Amino acid sequence: MRRPLEKHAGALLSSRQWAELGFHTRDLASDHFTTVFPGYRTPTDHPASVNTMARILQNRVQVGCVLSHTTAALFWGVPFPLTLDAGISALSGSRPWASDGTLRIPSLEPGRSLRAGAKLPVLRCRVERAGTSGVGRGAIVHRLRPGRTARLDALTVSAVPEVLRELATMMPLWDLVASVEAIIGPNFRYPGQTISSMIDEVEESRGHHGIPRLLDALQRAQPSVRSPGETIMRLLLEATGFPPAVPNLPVHHPTTGQRREIDLAWERAQVGLEYDGEGHRLTKQQWRLDEVRRDELASYGWSLARANGADLRHPLRILLRLRRTLGQRGVHVPSEQHIRRTVDTVRRTRLSLRIAPLGA
Repeated sequence: MRRPLEKHAGALLSSRQWAELGFHTRDLASDHFTTVFPGYRTPTDHPASVNTMARILQNRVQVGCVLSHTTAALFWGVPFPLTLDAGISALSGSRPWASDGTLRIPSLEPGRSLRAGAKLPVLRCRVERAGTSGVGRGAIVHRLRPGRTARLDALTVSAVPEVLRELATMMPLWDLVASVEAIIGPNFRYPGQTISSMIDEVEESRGHHGIPRLLDALQRAQPSVRSPGETIMRLLLEATGFPPAVPNLPVHHPTTGQRREIDLAWERAQVGLEYDGEGHRLTKQQWRLDEVRRDELASYGWSLARANGADLRHPLRILLRLRRTLGQRGVHVPSEQHIRRTVDTVRRTRLSLRIAPLGA
């Protein structure tokens, strides 16, 4: 008779450990178990978390490795494209923080099941070039020159600037700028990084793969940006030839002094662009708050346009609207022909434009 697995939910144990708990070889070979790493299995219906997978990888399977690339970014809360590593960034979800302040990352998205075709994430780690890899599945092991590390929730991970360098080898420039701006932005859980501090640290690693792109991204980045969508939209506007917009410009009520912010603003023309992310669309309360704020800003004389994720994938509509509005207020704007040509160029570069939002 097969032993119940419910009390072992989330476990990731070696074959020997499962045997000591009374599970036979035929049990481990059945569909009630899923192999994560060679010799390590988890209950199919109650799989181990990414935290547990990372701990076992680092301490049992590839001893002494450093969690890196997208895996380290996931633990830091750095947004990166959903197109990378089979959408592992979606696992950050609502950023489920435990009562002790640590992050608990599930290995499957809500509603997904290993029995219904879902796959466990593949983790990334790095070892020194002379190191060896005993991992045959479940992880990608990079042999790299040593890079800076940090301790995060009892795990050794690439330090933030090193994570950015690693991501720079995997994704387009604009997406990398969005990752940088999330780190220096107001919502990052581990504050302290600045553009200048990261440039200084990156300069010390010249010659490493990814450094030129990362330096370019750091030079383009701006503080106070609240979402990857705002980053990509701003870079698209700049590439199209619009004058620079100020991210999250504070605007104060002329009488009460109450502060409001505009996602992207051309202050002199009193024109703003608001980017509606997932939170704006999914919660009625946030939608109402946004509407009140926009009505109030309009009463001050501001003209506000709204964009969302669909506009990032098909930006021509919002760009042409901004061209009309800014032009009517005396701002020098690019020609319609130039806008269309730039949009076509961006489309052909296959920029991902799909970045998992940084969770709260």
